[in-house]
Amino acid sequence: MKKALIIILLVIFGIGIYMNFGMGKSVEETTIKEAPASTASAEPPSEEGPDEEEAPQEEPETAEATNEEDMRPFNQEALNGIHEEAVAENEPVIIDVVIPSYYTEDFVDLLTQQFGKSRIEFNRVDLDAASPGLETLTVNENSDGVIIDALQIMDYNQEVLPDREAERLEDAYMKLHDAGKVVYLLGNPNVHQHENLSQVLEADAEHFPEHDYYYIDNQDITVEDAYYDYDSGVLTRPVETRIAQNIHEYMIE
Repeated sequence: MKKALIIILLVIFGIGIYMNFGMGKSVEETTIKEAPASTASAEPPSEEGPDEEEAPQEEPETAEATNEEDMRPFNQEALNGIHEEAVAENEPVIIDVVIPSYYTEDFVDLLTQQFGKSRIEFNRVDLDAASPGLETLTVNENSDGVIIDALQIMDYNQEVLPDREAERLEDAYMKLHDAGKVVYLLGNPNVHQHENLSQVLEADAEHFPEHDYYYIDNQDITVEDAYYDYDSGVLTRPVETRIAQNIHEYMIE
């Protein structure tokens, strides 16, 4: 009986030891195995997908848009060649405008408005002589062309119209031409509405083109209001505007 009791106690004792160590080890292993899960971030997975490639942006045009006016050729072949070279180098054609004081300070601006600054750069050169006293003209060395006033109004104003010397204009023209410049003579309008001035303008408009000079005829300009400001001794704005328009029409096709 005692042996049976001792065996039962040993069995119970063995079961207790097994429960103590065996189960404890199992619980420990379970805890270790689950531990990594507890270190995972509690934040939900990002819903953002992979970075999408940005759509390529259109590059702005680097070349300047060519103005339609810039593409129109000049009537004069020599100046047209100069202009084509200037456009290729993104430079304007440079033209000196040799004119007396009866043109206002705004006249060159009117020309620039007609042609566009990107096409031609106009520079004013003052001319104070009447035709009998005209000598060699001094212009800018870097200019490509020259517009010379034909001095009909100047000769009239200085009362030397009967002694007018068109040959001096021709000499000045040819010296500049031989220097490699494209030269124009700028005829005047009959701002004084005088018969003597009208006769000279008509004769010059026939003479110069016949002898192969580039001559811009303005004798037919008419305006509704005054042609000449006698208080200031200058052409009126409407007359200068018409002259600028005629220069443009003569030079550009």
